[in-house]
Amino acid sequence: MGLARLLALVFCGLAACAGPGGSGRPGDATRLQERLAARAARWVGHAGTFSGGDARFRADCSGYVEAVYAAEGLPLRRLAALAAPGEPSGAAALHRAVVTYGVAFGGGGEWPAPGDLVFFHDTYDRDRNGGADDRFTHVGIVESVSGGTVVFLHRGGKAVVRAVLTPDRPLVARDGERVLNSPLREKRREAHAPALAGALFAGYGRLDLRRVAAAR
Repeated sequence: MGLARLLALVFCGLAACAGPGGSGRPGDATRLQERLAARAARWVGHAGTFSGGDARFRADCSGYVEAVYAAEGLPLRRLAALAAPGEPSGAAALHRAVVTYGVAFGGGGEWPAPGDLVFFHDTYDRDRNGGADDRFTHVGIVESVSGGTVVFLHRGGKAVVRAVLTPDRPLVARDGERVLNSPLREKRREAHAPALAGALFAGYGRLDLRRVAAAR
């Protein structure tokens, strides 16, 4: 299916049809977000490539996110290609997509909804210079928020897993039995680099379906 046709179906969902946006009322958008989170959770433990809609996606963090969104009729991979042509980093391209076709937010007391994207910097040494200076290297999908802690799903080093992020306590791994921040960066020779999700947190992202439908 071509991009124009797919976007038309998304817009139809916003207007009244049984597409991913429902009728465009706040409750319909909430249900879409909840479906994204629920679909993301079904992949926990999966280690191979992903499929969504009629396409297959890479066995990495961006491929996982793209597959989840594609299964709900949202052409995130195509939007990333339009917003960031030639960008080699899947996570960085997805961040550009939400900036272009939605909103990037976080860090000012704003909290995400289930189904939103969550981005991280410096989860690995992408440019191989030995430093922690790589922006937007990882992406996941928010599952829930409770008590200041965000539970998210992401394709880790071996499979899709759950992890947690507590932005207000970025350097604390645990508080007693409660996990506050999951480790995201492999230490290896970069032992000096931050490793916890809170320290690597880069923000959230959410598509605006009307902007998606208007994309060319």
